[in-house]
Amino acid sequence: MMYKKLICSLLVTSAAWTVAPVSAEPVRIDGLAAVVDSRPILDSDVTARFNVVKDRVPGGVLTDSIHRQIVNQLIEEALQVNYARKQGIRASTQEVDKAILSVANKFNTDVAGLKQVLANQNVDYKRYRQQIENELIISKARQQVAQSRISVTEQEIDDFLKNQQSSDQNQAEFHLRHIVIRASDINEARAKIDEIADQIQSENDFINQAIAQSEGQFAIQGGDLGWRKASELPRLFTQAIGQQQGKLIGPLQSNAGFHLLWVIEKRSQDVAYQQETKVSHLLLRPNEIRDDEQTRALTEQLYNRLEQGADFADIAKEYSEDQGSTLQGGDLGWVTPGTMVPEFEDMMNKTDVGDISAPFRSQFGWHILEVDGRRQNDISDKVKRRNAERAIMAQKQDFVLDNWLSELRADAFIDRKDD
Repeated sequence: MMYKKLICSLLVTSAAWTVAPVSAEPVRIDGLAAVVDSRPILDSDVTARFNVVKDRVPGGVLTDSIHRQIVNQLIEEALQVNYARKQGIRASTQEVDKAILSVANKFNTDVAGLKQVLANQNVDYKRYRQQIENELIISKARQQVAQSRISVTEQEIDDFLKNQQSSDQNQAEFHLRHIVIRASDINEARAKIDEIADQIQSENDFINQAIAQSEGQFAIQGGDLGWRKASELPRLFTQAIGQQQGKLIGPLQSNAGFHLLWVIEKRSQDVAYQQETKVSHLLLRPNEIRDDEQTRALTEQLYNRLEQGADFADIAKEYSEDQGSTLQGGDLGWVTPGTMVPEFEDMMNKTDVGDISAPFRSQFGWHILEVDGRRQNDISDKVKRRNAERAIMAQKQDFVLDNWLSELRADAFIDRKDD
């Protein structure tokens, strides 16, 4: 069902009991699963989250282990939202609207259609919207923490690129499962990870142990990290994968604790080439003396002249209002993916070499573009260094965010009712 891919938490403000007439027993409306600082997590929150993930849970039953992992997940989300709000991190109405529209588009519907999908599953739209807002806030908080705590030196980038050129390992991708036991007490954590490892003979064993024991973010998904590039994994992981035989890797020790990995699948990645498009364009902007409709009409007139054989560069020099390219006859040079706004890039990709596009609208005004050529180009040194920096950040990020979550837990009042 479509709803299985949606994340929603039925957010309420308090747990409550009600009493029937004097002759009847008290009737429980909702129970309290945990308290994070002053925020309650209700049994209904746990049930709602379980209904979303139960198709991925072995047996599809809300066992004690599954319940504990869901409560862990909700506690970590509450900690991160609390932190974000204290830091003044917010998600605007426009950002939430855009995120919800993106979800609706994935299911080939609009917001009204998404509301109907949620209603069919007895999910309140306002609560769903709040959950989307929380996810955006958490994402911003994690980005802020990562950027403030992770630094990448030029020497690290040089070393990364050198190692990448000499090692095929960095061109590989791995689909991994992960179990982590945090090392508040090293001896206890080591004993626990060894005990867990002894119980694992198959991937299904690993999944069950991850759900029951792991303290990682993806425990409820059986520790599934999805596909990760080798260059984006911690070196501790990639070195161990390269040295050890078999599916089960570990235990491995880091400053975050002890780890077990299960290698589901590995695939090679060819050296990436980047498509570049040589393009020229003409831009007309609405202004005080020419409204949007008049601007569109003028753009149509110029398009007709181009279709009749007028020179694009001459028309661009005379009419285009893009200051950066007008003197060059609208020539933007070789454009790489992600450089232009989506409307421009979409039209550019759909236009054949040698053709002129029909007029189209973007946030900047009305455009006509001409595609002059395409090429597959090896990524430039500048882009390679930027990609290397991102990969190094990704290598460090998991451990940094794990430590941050541990700090949030240590500083917060957490009262779990299942303890």
